[in-house]
Amino acid sequence: MLEGGRIDSKQAIFLMVSMVLSTAFLFVTSAVALLAKQDGWISILLAILVALLIAWLAVNLSMLFPGKTLFQFPEIILGKWPGKVVALLFIWWYIHLNAEVLRAFGSFLVSAFMPETPIIVFELLIMAIAAYAARNGLEVFTRVNQIILPIILVLIVILVILGTPNMNFKKLLPVFIENGAAPVIKGAVMPAAWMGEIVTMAVLIPYLNKANEAYKVAVSATLITGSFLIAIFMADIATFGPEVSAMWYFPTLNGIRTIHLANFLERLDLIAMAIWVAIGLVKISVFYWAAVLGSAQLLELKDYKPLVLPVGVIVLALSIMAHDSIMDLLTFMIGLGIFDNLIIFQVGIPLLLLVVAAVRGQGGSRH
Repeated sequence: MLEGGRIDSKQAIFLMVSMVLSTAFLFVTSAVALLAKQDGWISILLAILVALLIAWLAVNLSMLFPGKTLFQFPEIILGKWPGKVVALLFIWWYIHLNAEVLRAFGSFLVSAFMPETPIIVFELLIMAIAAYAARNGLEVFTRVNQIILPIILVLIVILVILGTPNMNFKKLLPVFIENGAAPVIKGAVMPAAWMGEIVTMAVLIPYLNKANEAYKVAVSATLITGSFLIAIFMADIATFGPEVSAMWYFPTLNGIRTIHLANFLERLDLIAMAIWVAIGLVKISVFYWAAVLGSAQLLELKDYKPLVLPVGVIVLALSIMAHDSIMDLLTFMIGLGIFDNLIIFQVGIPLLLLVVAAVRGQGGSRH
């Protein structure tokens, strides 16, 4: 294997939680409230169900081809060249998705904290750290994440509790009746695309110490992430209401800024920045690692480390060129980006591969 690292189920759960939560932590409320209003928590519940189905697809595919990643078993299923095309598409997806995440990362820091600082400064720094993590392999950034994620989850819980004096839970009413089913379903699409990144399990499973626990890993990570997203959404809506929350880029950050206790506990928005930086780095590192690993497997190289720098340059260049503003970024995330992520790469191609493998009777026994 190009990657010699091995991780246990707990570490894999933590990694998948950080990977999804990092993007959704700041954007979930505005994205969902825009469509589903106060019923957005129901949208997130629907998104959890969709993510569980995507996890089932990814894990089933991987268990049919033990030791093979998402970049390898398409060639077994479809044949050499069609399989390589599918693998190349997934590599491109990880590179492009990482560029979008990096741009969101930089846009947040610039617009919310340091508007005079060029975005390239933050992106260069982040990519340098992520390149170091990807080069050192899966075990390195997984162990770091195992330390920081519990701290981050505790901080999120504390921030929600501290914000309760500013909350009015009547703003979550009425439930469902006012808006009907259509807005709730539309509101589920974006969080489903975020949580659908659990398809990355198809890259991770060959490196699990106990591959037979892959289902437990995927389900646990999805349920934990979904629970935190619902809590964040409900806290934001109870603080500002659905209309105001939908108008802001970062309602969660604004909610944290409203926390003032005893005239000394304030400016807790810096904690939000620390949370975003920490788990954002993990997500970028995971996608970076997946892209270079997949590229090396596609090219049948013995080592993926020589690809770390060129892939990083591509990600950085795409990130800088992709969008003119944060508004353009969010418009893309809500529109075409969702179609690409959810319909094609998280559901469409994995389902096609699973159906073809089943029809052809391919794959070994599941562990």
